[in-house]
Amino acid sequence: MEAYDVCVYTGNASGVMAACAAAKEGAKVVVVEPSRWLGGMTGGGLMHVDWGREEAVSGSTRPILKQGFEDPQYRAAFTKMLAEAGVTVLFEHRVSSVEKSAGVIRAITLDHAPFDALGCPPALPKQAAARVLRAKVFIDCSYEGDVLARAGVTYTWGREARATYGESLAGAQPPMSVYAIDPYVKPGEVQSGLLPGLQADPVSPVGEADRLTMGYGFRWKFTFKGDGLPIAPPEHYDPRQFELYRRAFASGVDILSGRVLRGKLDGWEKSGGRVFSGGAGNLARALFAPTNYGSNASYPDGDYATRARIWKEQQDFVRGMTHFLRTDPAVPAKQKEIALSAGLAKGIFDDTQGYPHQLYVREARRMVADYVVTQQDLEGRTETPKDSVGLASYGVDEWPYATVAWDGKVALMGGYYSMLYLEDKHRGIYPIPYRAIRPKKEQCTNLLVPVCVSASHIAMTSIRMEPVWMILGESAGVAAALAVKSGVAVQDVPYADLQPKLRALHQKLEVPKPPAQK
Repeated sequence: MEAYDVCVYTGNASGVMAACAAAKEGAKVVVVEPSRWLGGMTGGGLMHVDWGREEAVSGSTRPILKQGFEDPQYRAAFTKMLAEAGVTVLFEHRVSSVEKSAGVIRAITLDHAPFDALGCPPALPKQAAARVLRAKVFIDCSYEGDVLARAGVTYTWGREARATYGESLAGAQPPMSVYAIDPYVKPGEVQSGLLPGLQADPVSPVGEADRLTMGYGFRWKFTFKGDGLPIAPPEHYDPRQFELYRRAFASGVDILSGRVLRGKLDGWEKSGGRVFSGGAGNLARALFAPTNYGSNASYPDGDYATRARIWKEQQDFVRGMTHFLRTDPAVPAKQKEIALSAGLAKGIFDDTQGYPHQLYVREARRMVADYVVTQQDLEGRTETPKDSVGLASYGVDEWPYATVAWDGKVALMGGYYSMLYLEDKHRGIYPIPYRAIRPKKEQCTNLLVPVCVSASHIAMTSIRMEPVWMILGESAGVAAALAVKSGVAVQDVPYADLQPKLRALHQKLEVPKPPAQK
């Protein structure tokens, strides 16, 4: 059994920041990373990192992101940072269980579960219970909150109702876009069942809670110059999977169009659909997109087999869609031409044959702690916290939640808001309190959670950006080291001791004054 002062679970960008911060404070630190790569999405396809308001990004995070690296450079930079900090890194292991007594995590048991050749996690481990790690403090930086869940800390996922926290934007939403495509296997016959890609789950009334999660996907790196790595169809390619798109093309339905609210509540914009895009490789808020919206609903609280299936389905969806667009007679000439020219860019994910190795898990579990960040925080209507550990600043940013049958047609549900800033005076910048990144004391006294923070769904649509998670990771690393040094619960780390150390790292803890007041 191996023992450390601080154990950081996952080596995404937040985990790297947490580990380095704790190590610089003198702690003996280990990082456990389920994959073979560091950085998570920062280095896993999200090279154009979403800053939000630049003046809110601070600490050691700012100079790293200012480099404007490509994905491989981020991975190399994180590797160098951990090595220089003297941090041990354990790759290809994932948590299977947590040993906890008297509110203290004593150890975590890890399975050896290497990712496959195309960058997806396995359903089953190669070796169960391969390692056991003890630590005085644990920092769960995973996108999924896997340590906090196994530690018995209260969490949630999905969308709260408007009434839960008094949030006007909360809950289920009406369709974002409706397409005149018959949704049934036999047109017009409900009893024949839904076409592949449509979900049968009932749609919640507008404003009510549900368990849906905004769409995931990969940040693909395509090239269209004929010099890319091949995109081969999946082993079990079935053209019937794409009947939805075949019908749309055959009947002239515009599936390339969606719509989105951007910048203000009544600011509708068109959102162009696409499967292949250069540069950032982002999704599209339209039916024609490199993901099947709604197919990841079971991911946040799912077991490893469920998640492995979803990763592979997301990857195979684009592989299959590419083959469909290249070969099906219903496909318009322009879309066929794009698909025939598309390949996976070299030099980005070469060790996985060009396929991105990090699923973009925009939001999964969310801890429920003593402080829950809500829409009111984003609007600047709450009392300024006296225990700030960093700033967030992105607007409310959602993606569609489901693809469903709707009055004999096909609808994309929700996903309206894109960079919707809710507070003008401070440009949408707001602080995250320390109370939101640590559990309630009666539940666990040696765990910090800088990614799956205590927040409502609406707040998480803003918080969920890599710079914010990096900032919170760094602050968590300092707090963890202080807890180790003092031998106290993470809830009892004096903010009077934490604050000056964060300031020494150039962390911004207060909302900056508007430019006109400087």
